[in-house]
Amino acid sequence: MAFRQVVDIRVFVVVYLIFTACAGLSYEKGKVYKYTYDTDIRFNDHYSQKKTKPQGDVGLHLSMDFDFVPIFQDADGTQLVKLQVTNALLSSPSRSGIQGTLVDMVQLPVFFEYNDGVVGKVFVVDADSIFCSNVKKGIISMFQLMTEPGERTEIDVSGECHVVYDVSGDAIIKKKESCENLEIKGQHENSNQLFGVSTINKSTWTYQLENNLIHSVMGSNRVIASLNIKSSLNVVAMAVQKLTLLSASPSTEVVSANSVETVLQRIVKATGHGFAESLLPSGLEVQHCTENCEKPLEVLTRLKDSLVSEKLATTESAKAYLEMLKTFRNAGKNTIEEVLTSRSGQYIVAQLIDVAAGAQTTGSHNAVMGLVNFEDEKYITYPQRFLLAAAYATHPGEYLVKDLMNLMKKPLPNQTTKESVVLALGAVIHTYCQDSTKCADENVQDYKRTVLGKLERCKGKESCILMYLRSMENAGLPDLLPSQLKIASEANSSMVAYIALHSLRRIPQQHFKDEETTALLKIYHQKERRYDISVRAAAVDILLKKNPSSHIIRNILLTATADQRDFELSTYVNKRLIDQMKSDNKLRSVMASVLEDIWINNYHVMSQRGKSSAFSSLLAETQDTNCTYGLYMQMSRTGVMKRSSMIVDLVGENSRQPFLNFGIYAEGLESLLSEETDPSEEGVEATAGMGLTLMDVLLPPVEFFRGSGGLMSAVWNAPSEPVSALQANLLLQDHSHRFHLANGLIVELQVLGVASIDLSGSVSISLWNRNSKSNIRNSGALVIEGTMKLEGDIGRAGMSFMAEGEAYIDFNSDVDFYETPFKMCMQMIRPPLTFKHTIRKHEFAKQFGRGYRARLTKNTHITGVSYFLNEKNSEECKVLIQ
Repeated sequence: MAFRQVVDIRVFVVVYLIFTACAGLSYEKGKVYKYTYDTDIRFNDHYSQKKTKPQGDVGLHLSMDFDFVPIFQDADGTQLVKLQVTNALLSSPSRSGIQGTLVDMVQLPVFFEYNDGVVGKVFVVDADSIFCSNVKKGIISMFQLMTEPGERTEIDVSGECHVVYDVSGDAIIKKKESCENLEIKGQHENSNQLFGVSTINKSTWTYQLENNLIHSVMGSNRVIASLNIKSSLNVVAMAVQKLTLLSASPSTEVVSANSVETVLQRIVKATGHGFAESLLPSGLEVQHCTENCEKPLEVLTRLKDSLVSEKLATTESAKAYLEMLKTFRNAGKNTIEEVLTSRSGQYIVAQLIDVAAGAQTTGSHNAVMGLVNFEDEKYITYPQRFLLAAAYATHPGEYLVKDLMNLMKKPLPNQTTKESVVLALGAVIHTYCQDSTKCADENVQDYKRTVLGKLERCKGKESCILMYLRSMENAGLPDLLPSQLKIASEANSSMVAYIALHSLRRIPQQHFKDEETTALLKIYHQKERRYDISVRAAAVDILLKKNPSSHIIRNILLTATADQRDFELSTYVNKRLIDQMKSDNKLRSVMASVLEDIWINNYHVMSQRGKSSAFSSLLAETQDTNCTYGLYMQMSRTGVMKRSSMIVDLVGENSRQPFLNFGIYAEGLESLLSEETDPSEEGVEATAGMGLTLMDVLLPPVEFFRGSGGLMSAVWNAPSEPVSALQANLLLQDHSHRFHLANGLIVELQVLGVASIDLSGSVSISLWNRNSKSNIRNSGALVIEGTMKLEGDIGRAGMSFMAEGEAYIDFNSDVDFYETPFKMCMQMIRPPLTFKHTIRKHEFAKQFGRGYRARLTKNTHITGVSYFLNEKNSEECKVLIQ
């Protein structure tokens, strides 16, 4: 019997403990609960060692005491709680003894509905500042708690969040992630992954409960933002919160009423304060410039000398561009028009158009569209410059797509402007479609219908077909894939067929099914008709990037070897396959199985006698991103170059970003330069030109000459001194995001990156000595600026970084066409360069009297280099350059 009683008592104790542990939070009406609360916001570099003061954190620290007073409770248990701050101090976490009182924080209370750890409506005094309301909302959110393990969606000061609860001993662990705030206006990110920003936003709190009350809370909200291209360019914001219950005592603040609304009405009558029902998420403060404020025209006057064309491809020009860009984004249409037409900007209008297009606001767009005349048949500099910048829009708006569509539909008088419009629209459509919801809208459907209709109306005119194919290439829309392949298969012109195949480069791999693979194989194997070797090589290039099977690889090699009339194609295919294997693990594995076959792995197949080549290697190597270069040359059987391209790619852990593809093409030159003519070149008009794809956007091509008369004119007019072919400041990185932290403070992240470029060249041709020398110089400067900051009524704090560097790469070629086979030597050289990384930190508050600033600078020196291209090139250089 006694044993049973003991068991009953133990069962009762266990049940009681379980019930107690699972009981919800219980704050008693008629009592005042006094808490102390500390929170701060700190900024720093993620990798900072914090050994010196400049390496330390900067930020702001708030210390408060507040009363938590349930003044009303309805029949359902929902309470109306008054939260009144009674004491508030602001101090510096980095400088001891620097502090001041926050008078505004203690003046007005905030009320909210509360029921068993869930916050309902919040009622804010109309006269309270947004900053004070946000901080109080941060405190209120800490009282939102679930006492049992589980997960749920909560709306708190950070927005709508997914929250996970875990119970560990007598502690409750609360983890919050994936918060979405309603305040998203003005936020955007780069659709290009490699040029994007990775962010981590995590919050964790540990709760200690006593007698069903929150006794103490310790937690932090950590935000890390880093550049995907270089993670050492980063910034961290850390918000720490600590809350402790000091006492509980009787309160006289109790209101008897039928509802919360009635209670609030009585409070309004008693205090004279009006209340606004508010959402729990923090609200944005309206920011105004308060110091060192400059009007856009004043900024222009200060920066105009840095924006002249002679300073393009320098960090000075790039920094000036970024400063003007931020000015334009905060200005309206009329102000920007005033800047574009001012006397201070009359010699730098082209660079100001770069800025206006990069700003990507309706005001800047309307201002520049009012300035640029697309109907002028002769003066095309400004339209060309605007269209170039627009092609690189990082988050294009519907207004830009519509305006470019209207221009494409118009019969513009200048063909160069027309082609620029068509290509720019394709690039804008591609970026616009990175948001899948936008890609289904009528603007994109209109583009598809229009470009296909324009192609049909070309009526076989080659230049017309090429123009719209290039637009489709920039757009990279899977829906257009069948049309592009059909043109490639049926075109009579080798140039049209080649461009049609090349136009598939942006279409994602998953859209290439068996039907598309079969079509490409028919072109390469010439199943239905003969194709130029450049077209067949283009088909192979695509197939090698689409995870080909061992059967396909085997047949590609056997076909290339069997037809020795096109031994240069055989050479190119072999070299291209071996080169592609270096960076493609799947292809390398497939090739290994193919080489087990002795009919493939032998001298006859693997050793070809042509001079065509394909070679790639590292241009630069960093912790996060490698930069590779490739040189690909297709020669005709007579030794005359058909196509040559230099390709530079940025390769991240999970992504590859084409950066530069500089190509030169030539057709029909054998009849002019050689006694022997390639059969595939018979009847083809002598033509040569250049194509440029910059940051994955195809730009309008440049034709050097057409016909023998054009060749002679090009020879006599060839520039012996460097001439700029392309100049611009182009926006590469553009990321803007706000983080609504757990303590109610809001920090803003902004990353901007610009490439300032100048592509120039010179050539010297001697018909007497039958040789030529050429130089192509790719000059560029890169500046990336990132800032994470807090700006509010009480003060400012934050950290910024800037990375900058400028360099150039010379591509020199010497050609001797005195006798066949022609001899050619190519050199690619980069001089030494310096990469500069600067970190700036700051904190300031009116209560401090004086602010604090810190600066850290690191310079990285990189030695110059002459790049290896291939063995045959090295051998010919030894002969030509002595």
